[in-house]
Amino acid sequence: MPSPVQTPPLCRVAITGARGRLAGCLRPYLAARQFQVTGLSRTETDGLLGMENLFLSQLPEQLDALIHTAWSTLPAFSERNIGFEWEQDLPFLFRLLRRLAESPNRDRLHFVFFSSGGAVYGVGDGHPLTEDAPCRPIGWYGQAKRAAEEIIESFAARHGLACAILRISNPYGFRVPVHRPQGIIPHAIACALQDRPFTLWGDGSAEKDFLHYTDFNRAIEAVLRHRLTGTYNICAGATTPVSRVLDYVAAGTGRPLQIVNTAPAAWDVQHTRLSAAKFHAATGWWAEIPLADGIARCIREIGEPL
Repeated sequence: MPSPVQTPPLCRVAITGARGRLAGCLRPYLAARQFQVTGLSRTETDGLLGMENLFLSQLPEQLDALIHTAWSTLPAFSERNIGFEWEQDLPFLFRLLRRLAESPNRDRLHFVFFSSGGAVYGVGDGHPLTEDAPCRPIGWYGQAKRAAEEIIESFAARHGLACAILRISNPYGFRVPVHRPQGIIPHAIACALQDRPFTLWGDGSAEKDFLHYTDFNRAIEAVLRHRLTGTYNICAGATTPVSRVLDYVAAGTGRPLQIVNTAPAAWDVQHTRLSAAKFHAATGWWAEIPLADGIARCIREIGEPL
């Protein structure tokens, strides 16, 4: 197992997209682990800086790591607004990386990008997908994330930037807005608790990799402490049929789900198997929360969506 790598007591980290769900889980966790965390958002608010500070101030020169979670689309939105990422997210990413490449701090700063663990690979062959598997995204969201990866890979190679690309599976365990078309677990819990019908894309046979947010937090801490570069799957390393997820929800809430089936979305990858072996070899990390236990915790801790 790799030996632990210690960061300075006050490793200075900035997180873009700080009002997002993953960043909202990660910020307090890192702060409690002795990281000095700055949150950045498109709209500056109390406690959060505007992301333009990355260009208009010396903030990049003061950082040890920059975690880029900001992204303007979800898969469903991306399909309805084709090319939106090429207008918004990818130009911003290019501008940001150019700023970092021109910084006198570029040799020290660690850039971490959140990609997608399922969408960039597309349809696999049934075997666990390693990071060197071909990427064949079937939706616009996955294509945009893969385009972002290629931009980062080019900057890392040409300018010597220390970059980590994280292909994250389906994280859960945190609140999501009721109108947000993502996050089967919290939405299913809400429908069970409120005695509302739950709309299921497909027949429930789709298999996904679900990662509890506490395992996710530990993984990101490991990325920072080991100063990883390259591409890694961040995943539980196990797939679960959606039908079984719904069974766990019904058992945990004590209420049967009223399921309404609809056709699966053409852009939604139905079967995703990811390998966590490369990340484990680099850090010693494994996911620790079994899905049934994680769903039970989700029911206790958050209940219904916002």
